[in-house]
Amino acid sequence: MNEEGCVNSRFFVDYVEKRALRGSAVLDFGCGDGTVVRLLADAGFDAYGVDIRWPGADYGDLEHDRQAPPGRLRYYDEGGPLPFADESFDVIISNQVLEHVVPLERTLAELERVARPGAVMYHHFPSQRVWREGHIGIPFAHRFAPGRARLHYTAMLRRAGLGAGRHDGSPRQWAMERLDWLDRWTVYRSIHVIEAVLGRRAQLAHREFEYCRFRAGDRKLLRVFLRPALRRPAEAVFRRLGFEAIEVRLR
Repeated sequence: MNEEGCVNSRFFVDYVEKRALRGSAVLDFGCGDGTVVRLLADAGFDAYGVDIRWPGADYGDLEHDRQAPPGRLRYYDEGGPLPFADESFDVIISNQVLEHVVPLERTLAELERVARPGAVMYHHFPSQRVWREGHIGIPFAHRFAPGRARLHYTAMLRRAGLGAGRHDGSPRQWAMERLDWLDRWTVYRSIHVIEAVLGRRAQLAHREFEYCRFRAGDRKLLRVFLRPALRRPAEAVFRRLGFEAIEVRLR
């Protein structure tokens, strides 16, 4: 796992530890390779993870992962019922998942179904207002309509050295492949649309500031810029450079 993934994983464990008692039931929605589930289980939580089988990422066979306790990692069909009973979880988390979810309202309804009364959900995800598209590493690529202009723009920035990942082909070929992946596997919605769906039965709070302070650790210079008095401007900048961090407290 890269450093970014390690920090995110540790943050989610820290988040759950601060909001739930040991032994609480936690669901990692879109659990990827199950890292956070294993860390939460090691920390004393009743942790589960769920994901869909999709060609956009390959995490192996989650349900037979030898590093996780049997039955803790499960697959489900996108838009279908989650493989858990009603009111199963005290905390539900997701890390960079909602931008890959097409049936957002149906998915949220399922998350609400498996959440206990008073549960909290916490989501990290990029909205349309982010400047840099994080999956392919090209600024504003997600804001262009598919077509020649987007392809030329993306290939040009690739030639200039931008973009995520190595590739043996030409910048144009790289751009074609990455943009095809983006069109197939991501949905960038406006933050207003997302907040309307998340907040229909819940109280919402942005938590980007807490994430930034966690990332800063004990680095004094960064902590200077992350003083409580600077919370709003710091969060506004982070949402455009990184992602949204929204806490959902169900009513």
